[in-house]
Amino acid sequence: MFFESQQFDTRLKKPFGWSDNVFRYCDFAHINAEGGDVDSVFVSCTFEKCDWYWGIFNLAVFVQVKFTNCTFRGTAFSGSKFIECEFVDCEFTLDNLNSECSFEDVVWYGCIQKNCKGLAIQNTSNGSTWR
Repeated sequence: MFFESQQFDTRLKKPFGWSDNVFRYCDFAHINAEGGDVDSVFVSCTFEKCDWYWGIFNLAVFVQVKFTNCTFRGTAFSGSKFIECEFVDCEFTLDNLNSECSFEDVVWYGCIQKNCKGLAIQNTSNGSTWR
């Protein structure tokens, strides 16, 4: 499904989920999600004050997306791509089993992070660029 210029506050509109969708110019705020797969494409979207617990972002694509005051607890970003994204005041923390967020095979290109905790440059060992 294709979503354009929509506002999502606290949750997605049912029956749609985070899989196999394209979101363009959408704003997400106060989303609190536990578990679940996210493998959609996000273009020029914003995420503000969202909280993911045990999220599984497998092969998700983010292009020119801004994350502000978001928390990711024990979240896996396997094979995801972040192109010209910005992370501001975000936290990547442990889950209740003391597992860190994982960034296996993630591609970062031209991304910016400001005042983030747990999103270390050393997690980007594939030669990706940060500004």
